[in-house]
Parts: sequence; C-alpha cells; structure tokens
Amino acid sequence: MRAAIYVRVSTEDQALRGYSLPEQREACRKKAEELGAVEIIEFADEGVSGATLDRPGLNALLDAAREGRVDVVVCRDLDRLSRRLVHQLLLMDELEKAGVRMVFLDFAWQDTPEGRLFLNIRASIAEYERETIKRRTTRGKLRKAREGGIPISFNVYGYRYDPETGKVSVVEEEAEFVRKMFEWFTTEDIGIVGVAKRLNRMGVPTRKNAPLWKRQVVWQILRNPVFKGEWRYRGVTVPVPAIVDAATWERAQEKLREARRLWANRGRHDYLLSGIITCGHCGKPMHGVYIAWWGKKDRRYSCSKTKECAGYTGCRPPRYVLADRLEQAVWEKVKEVLSDPDALAREAAAMAPQAEGLRRELENVEELLARTEKGREAVLSALASGLCDLDAIAKSKLAELKRRKERLEARKKEIEAALRAAERAAVEAEELRALAKQVLSEMDSFSFEEKRALVRALVAQVIVTGRPKPGNPDKSMEGVNVTVVLRLGETGIAGVISRKE
Repeated sequence: MRAAIYVRVSTEDQALRGYSLPEQREACRKKAEELGAVEIIEFADEGVSGATLDRPGLNALLDAAREGRVDVVVCRDLDRLSRRLVHQLLLMDELEKAGVRMVFLDFAWQDTPEGRLFLNIRASIAEYERETIKRRTTRGKLRKAREGGIPISFNVYGYRYDPETGKVSVVEEEAEFVRKMFEWFTTEDIGIVGVAKRLNRMGVPTRKNAPLWKRQVVWQILRNPVFKGEWRYRGVTVPVPAIVDAATWERAQEKLREARRLWANRGRHDYLLSGIITCGHCGKPMHGVYIAWWGKKDRRYSCSKTKECAGYTGCRPPRYVLADRLEQAVWEKVKEVLSDPDALAREAAAMAPQAEGLRRELENVEELLARTEKGREAVLSALASGLCDLDAIAKSKLAELKRRKERLEARKKEIEAALRAAERAAVEAEELRALAKQVLSEMDSFSFEEKRALVRALVAQVIVTGRPKPGNPDKSMEGVNVTVVLRLGETGIAGVISRKE
C-alpha cells in the first residue's frame, strides 16, 4: 500500500496551539506504518493558512492522487486539510473520486452516513471558531479606525507610517511633488498625462523607484482624499496630516469630473486595421490617431507614443501614415484575394484536412464542459443540503466554475463555426467562384463592422515601412510600402464567403 502524509502549520497554529510540523510528521508516519504502508510520501505546507486551497503541498498531493500514486492519505486532523467546510467537502470528494482513502489521527472517521455527519459537524464547529475570530479581528480594526488609528498597512506616496507608534507623518521630499501635481493640474491647462510627462522630464523618483510615472498612478494620487487629510477605511474616516488644502483637492475633483464629461462626448473615429498593423522599422503596433497634417485634421496610423508615461515610444521622429489611403490599399488586396480562383481552390484543399482535428478538439471541450458542470452541481448540492454556507469562498468557487463554463462554451461555438467553415470549404471550386463574385459585388456597400470582420478573417498582419513624402496630403502614400500577410489556410476564405452567403 502506498501512503501519503499531509502536514500543515500556519503561524497562528504555532503561536496559539503549539502545532509543529515535526510532531505531525512523526505521528502521521507512525500511523501510515501501522496501516501497512510500504511506501510513504510526504506533502507539507509550512506557514500557510488553511483558509485557502492554493497551497504548494496540497496541490502536489492532489496531483499524486490524480496520477494514481497514492492509496491512502494520513492527516493529523481535519483542520490540517482545510479550515472551511466547503473546501473540505471539495477536497474529500476529489480524493474519493481518485480512489484515495482518508485517515485522520485525532478522531475515528468512517465513510458512512454517520461518519460523514460527524465529519461535517466537526468541520462546522472549526469553521465557526475561525469566523468568530475573524469577526472579532474586523471589529477590532474598525474600533481602532474610529479611535483615529491605522488598523492595516499604510503605504501612500508622501507619507510614512510607523507601526510601533501607529503614527502617520509626512515625507516632505515626496509631499513637495504631491503639491506640485495638484498645483499643475488645477492651475494650468494640463491633464493627467501632462503631469506624468512633466514628472518624468524632471526625473522625479516614484515610491517604488519605477522608471516612469504612469497616467494611472497620477490619477490615483489626484483623486485620493488622503492628501486633504482624510484616510478612509470601511466607511470610517481617519484624520491624517494634510498635504494639500481641501479647496485645492476639490478643484482637482471638479476638473477630473469635467474631463470625464468631455471624454464621454468626444467623437470616435473608426480604424479598420487596429490590432493587425505593425511598423516594420521599430516592430511596435501602430494605432489610430486623429491629428492635424498640413493644417488639416485627419485619421492616421502611427507607431509613435507621444505620451512619455507610456511603456514604449515607437519611432523617432514620429511616423504617420494616412488611414484612408492605407485602408484602401488593404481593402483592394482583400478584393484581389477573393477574385483569385486559384487561391480559393488552394484554400478549399487546405481546409478539408483540418476538420478531423477540429472534431477531436470539440470532443475534448465537451468533456471539459461536462466535468465543469458536474463540479458546479456538487457545490450547489452541498449548499442546498446545508452542508456548507454561501460564504465568500463558495461564491468565488461558483464564479470560477461559471467563468470556466462560459469560456468553454465560447470555444465550443468557435470550433463549431470553424467546422462548418471547413465542411463548407469542401464544395466545388466553381461554387466558390460564384460565392466570391457575390461577395465582391457587395463588398463596397459593407458597413464598417462587416468590413472589419472580413479583413480580420483574411488578413493576419499589415506591415508598414517607409515614410510619406512631404508635400500634398493626397500623395501621402508615396514612399510608403505596405505588406499584407494573409491567413490562407488558417481562418479560411471559404468560411468567410459562406458566412456572407
């Protein structure tokens, strides 16, 4: 018989209960030997809370059980396995399905209705004890906050917190730049990005010594009430030293609200190639920009990030390509592909052998869906029978199972669509030609969404090199080279045509 012993101790267990790994290890090994184990594997988690399932030792134990390397698991107590009833039920159900028997040292348990009842009662008491401690701790933190103390870690730019005294003090070398951020933002015609750019040009260090101030960090500072002297914890306001006055802070909030209103009403411009266009010089993605060129505003693509707070800058000097001309060139390439009978015939031949692989993947996805639904039903059954409460952990587990199911269902639909396209690709070349002609006759009347869908299906990447020659904006594609990489044999021309049939 192959036995596994599982031992766990948290910092709290060591301090309050005197639990130790050596004691658990010795007792569990002795029990495994008494059971007749000829091979004993040890799995341990030290300093890890029993309230979480994500433990290295526990994960390794479950892997060994799934692989059939373990016949029995010996554990000191049910609390060592987990402190939450819903986790205990899930773990024991998984071990049981793997054909592994559980043995606990501190109480005799049998896999009978009575044994399971006793197990659940014992686990419920342990969980009640933990929740009671948690509530007391939370109440203690709230009481400390109401008394003006800081009950949790306090790490805010511009401040220093002393955990021994519980006092918050201002770090003047950082507070100076907090004041400047609010001053620049509220008194100058400058936005959040402008503040970040100025800090970067000045070489101001961040709290974590990051290379750049990011827009999000500046935004968080400008909207945080702690800088006007109000630190908030669970609805309780704790007074701390103010770095800016309340009036300045309120002016910053008004400007932030106004910026959100202006952004919400800002015109949007569609860019057909977003997400698939790359600069052939710097290798960075190109994005749509709406800027003035020779005195006229228009849509363009650029690899250059004008924001100094961005992760990359792209080409220097900035590279801009007129969007209308570039999109028209790619659109003409799509037309050319659809009007080529030989390309359609090659596509039909390439798509046919993919069907079998798609069917195998579909079977795997359907099997995973069934297992996911079974796990979801197990949790719901435990909740319905009163074996566990709908606490945060149970909600998280159900949400995770729901997300997994949604992802699998989405992938199933994608595979089924690809299968239909692959099967449709097996039609005669003459029929494909006829369908292509139908699409070609309608292409120029497509909506933007229809054009984008067709381009995404047929074009894998657009690579742009060169620069527009200076002069008339109408000739701005002169000097620009465009390479269109097609998805032949991958997404499927025939599949696209069949969808438009």
